[in-house]
Amino acid sequence: MKKAAALVVIIFSLLIILEAGQVYGKGKGKGSSSGVGRKTKEFHQKQRIEKQEHKRKQHEENRELREDLKGKTPEEKKQALKEHKKVQKQENKAFNKQRREENKTFLRQRFADNNKLTDNQKNKICKFFTKQHRENVNFRSQEQKENMAFFEKTVNDPNMTYKQKKRAIKKYMKEQKAQAKQHQREQHQERKEERERIRLEQE
Repeated sequence: MKKAAALVVIIFSLLIILEAGQVYGKGKGKGSSSGVGRKTKEFHQKQRIEKQEHKRKQHEENRELREDLKGKTPEEKKQALKEHKKVQKQENKAFNKQRREENKTFLRQRFADNNKLTDNQKNKICKFFTKQHRENVNFRSQEQKENMAFFEKTVNDPNMTYKQKKRAIKKYMKEQKAQAKQHQREQHQERKEERERIRLEQE
């Protein structure tokens, strides 16, 4: 009974972590924005601080929930974690929406201040970022479906021991992390190529 309860907590905690990872991504760190203007650097720094605070807040909420669940039955834990994940998913959705609006506003402002780009180039840039946004939405959606299917299958597998389930989950998390990093690398390379294309058009 105790192992079943612990596994329920692990499963839903990992789902929360995976959900958060889709919001936060991985920062590039200092010195990674070479070739980017001062205003852009300041804008992204502000966003990094905001997402760190959002992440810190949700981590604290997760910690408090784990404390509150001590002594509860597996079913009570499962229901509480399900509701908690639902709330944080909505928070992350709102956070992402706000971030997209901020990015669009910032891009429009940068375009208004830029006399070097033609209207056609500006439209191409907008279409490029819209395309990447759709790719990210589709990637997250597919990832969420895979996560739910895997965790449901694993936790309900009668032929696996508690330790086997934990090892399977750890391996799965590692694979998911690698896939997310690869997706980020691909989009980073696409942005780099798009910047170079626009630069060559201006010569």
